[in-house]
Amino acid sequence: MSRNPGITNPANHLRTDAQRASIESIVNLKNGQLYSMEYTADYKLDQILAAGITDIPHLVEFVNRELLDDGNAEAGSNNGGCSAFTASTRSGEMIYGRNFDYLMNMTAVLVRTRPENGYASIGLADAGWIGYLAGSLDDGVTDLSPAVLFPYLLMDGMNEKGLVISVLKLEGPPTRQNTGKQNISTTVAIRLVLDRAANVDEAIELFKGYDMQASSNTSSFHFLVADASGRAVVLEYCHDVFSVVEEHYVTNFYLDPSMDGYGHGVERYRILQSVLEFKKEALTEGEAMSLLQLVSQEKTEESTSFTQWSTVYNLSKLTGTASVLRDYDHLFTFSLDKPLT
Repeated sequence: MSRNPGITNPANHLRTDAQRASIESIVNLKNGQLYSMEYTADYKLDQILAAGITDIPHLVEFVNRELLDDGNAEAGSNNGGCSAFTASTRSGEMIYGRNFDYLMNMTAVLVRTRPENGYASIGLADAGWIGYLAGSLDDGVTDLSPAVLFPYLLMDGMNEKGLVISVLKLEGPPTRQNTGKQNISTTVAIRLVLDRAANVDEAIELFKGYDMQASSNTSSFHFLVADASGRAVVLEYCHDVFSVVEEHYVTNFYLDPSMDGYGHGVERYRILQSVLEFKKEALTEGEAMSLLQLVSQEKTEESTSFTQWSTVYNLSKLTGTASVLRDYDHLFTFSLDKPLT
């Protein structure tokens, strides 16, 4: 594969031709704020699951040791706000809207994977978790070898079965389950579900099979999972006990009543609730993006402010639309089956 003429950065620690092809597929879609990547290399999910990765630093350590030669990846910050919901169009198509809110200088990467032993998927990764700033993926200087980690940095994504998952921050002590099962971290769980769950029930069973370890030492996370049938659930860990809440919209506080008082984002939650009830749960994709705009966050001093991206997934058509940095006048469309440009 010829080198992408727009990417001249070094990538000095790669091991395989497939890794090089993945790096060479990177395209700058919007001023260094949004890139795309066709990831064709083996990201060794089974080995990572067996290793019991508990957080981003340990994930980075594994990648440096097992995927790179003399690897130089470093862990960055992990935090964030967020809002997410599901609805249906008037023609019965299932859609899923999601804001990723996080105050940081970072770049988003639209990553598509097609694993040999799993489902194809596409989703948005926060490259800032390993230190990639806006514009750094094609600045001609920054080494791109750590980009082999991108499949494990997705904050939301959709697979070929029409299953979508996103992660949202919670306040309170970080989840540290200890029931004797293999450990799994927040973002590895997202990767596992996208690769191996065809529906919500299968996703729940995958979560039940591991001891969750929150990827942050200061907070926890919950997940909104939905599938093409229209089912949606919020998965939470309440005092380290796994909980399934039958709900289809969520922000940054626990929905399980046993955790009342932990979190924030109640105002955004009520806006989602009011609009979805008023529209009788039926929205066009454009209306879904407008709802995301309504609950998007401006930049403040709070770490969970500032909407980095808004995404509307169509679970029936396997397509999506994304806005970056609250620029709702310039939307990017993508499909699981079409070239990423």
